[in-house]
Amino acid sequence: MKKYLMTIFTMVLLTLICGKAIADGIEFNHGNWEEVKATASKEHKIIFIDFYTTWCAPCKFMAQTIFPLKDVGDFYNKNFVCVQIDAEKGEGIALAHKYGVQAYPTMMFTNEKEEVIHRALGSSTAEEFIGQGKIALTASPDELAQLKDKYLKNDMTKDELYKYFLRVKAGGNDKETSEVFEKYFALAANVSAEMFNTISANVYSPDSKAFIYLEQHHDEFAELAGKEKVDNFIRKTYIEDVEYNRFKTAEEFQAAMAKLKAKVNLTEKEELNIETNYYCATKDKDRYMAAAAKLATNYYYLTNDDFQLSNLIGGAYRFDLNKDEWLTIKEWAEHALAIKDNALNNASLALVYKGMKDKEQALKYINKSLEDCQRDKETYASRIAMFKKEIEDAAY
Repeated sequence: MKKYLMTIFTMVLLTLICGKAIADGIEFNHGNWEEVKATASKEHKIIFIDFYTTWCAPCKFMAQTIFPLKDVGDFYNKNFVCVQIDAEKGEGIALAHKYGVQAYPTMMFTNEKEEVIHRALGSSTAEEFIGQGKIALTASPDELAQLKDKYLKNDMTKDELYKYFLRVKAGGNDKETSEVFEKYFALAANVSAEMFNTISANVYSPDSKAFIYLEQHHDEFAELAGKEKVDNFIRKTYIEDVEYNRFKTAEEFQAAMAKLKAKVNLTEKEELNIETNYYCATKDKDRYMAAAAKLATNYYYLTNDDFQLSNLIGGAYRFDLNKDEWLTIKEWAEHALAIKDNALNNASLALVYKGMKDKEQALKYINKSLEDCQRDKETYASRIAMFKKEIEDAAY
C-alpha cells in the first residue's frame, strides 16, 4: 500500500462517512454480529467483514467506488454474508479488538465459528478485491506457508505468483509486496487495459520495471486505456515519488526536485504542494509558513477550497507558532468557514483559538461545530465532543 503523508490535524478532523453500497453492488447485512453469524451458518457461507472508521479515506473510496460495482456485487453476494462494521462504535469496538484490527480498511473473512480464514488491508481495485474473495473461498491455514515455500524456491506459475502477491499485499508489507509484484509482472507483462489497471493500482515508483514498461509502450496503453488516464498516472507517479519521499537532507530533496522538473512541467501549485509536505515533515516552520501562505492566497482562496485550507492549518498546527503566525492560520480558518459553514471548519477555527489560548472563542466555535453535526446528521459528534472537553480542561 502506498503510504501518504497526512497532517495530524487532518487525521483528527478528516471525518469521511463510509456510505452504503447501492444498486448492483454488495448487499450488506444490517443485523448484529450474532444475527450475521446465524445467517452465515444457515446459508453455509463465509462472512466478509469490512472493518472501517468514519475518518478513513480509503474506506470511503472502497464504499463509494468499489463496493457498488455490479461484478463486485455479483461475486460477493453469491459467496459471502457481507457486513460493514465501524471499528470505533458499538460492538465493532470489541470485534476489532478481538481480531487485532489496527489499520483501515481491514477486509476480514471468517466462518460462522468466528475463525479467521483470510484478511486484506487497504483499498484495492475491483479485480484485486474479487481476487481476495477468491483466496478466502479456497484458503487453508497452511496455504500461505506453502505458497511462500514455492516462491522462495522460484517454483511458481504466473497464477500462483498473482495469488501469492495478493496474500502478501493483504499483509501490508510494502517492500515484499513490491518485490513479489515485480516477479509477477515479469511473467504477466502485456499491453492491455486490464494490465494498465493492475499497474496503476500497484506501482508507486518510476524505477519499477512495470512503470518503465508502461512508458516504453505508452502509445499502445494510451490507445487501449485512454491517453489522459495513462498520462495522468505517469505524471502522478513522478510527482508523488518526490512529494511523499523521506529525504535525509535538504540537498537530496533539491536534487530530487531538479530531476522531477526535468521530467515533468510542474505548475507553481504542484511545486508548493511538494514543498509544504517536505517542510512540514522536516519541521522547517519558516519555509512551511511561506509556501503555505502562497498556496492559501494564490490558489485556495481563489478556488474556495476550504478542505485544503484545513490541510494547511493542520501542517501549521504542528509547529510552535508565534503571535503573527497564529493570526495567519486564524485567517485561513476564518476564510474556510466563510466558504463552508460546517462542523469541520468550525472545529478547525475552535482549535486555532485553543492554540491562541482564547478559551471563550474556542468554546464558541466548538459548540457551533457540535450544532452543525446535529444539523447535518454527521456521525462524528463524539469526536467533536472530545475536542470540546480538551478545550474545557485546558489550563492557560
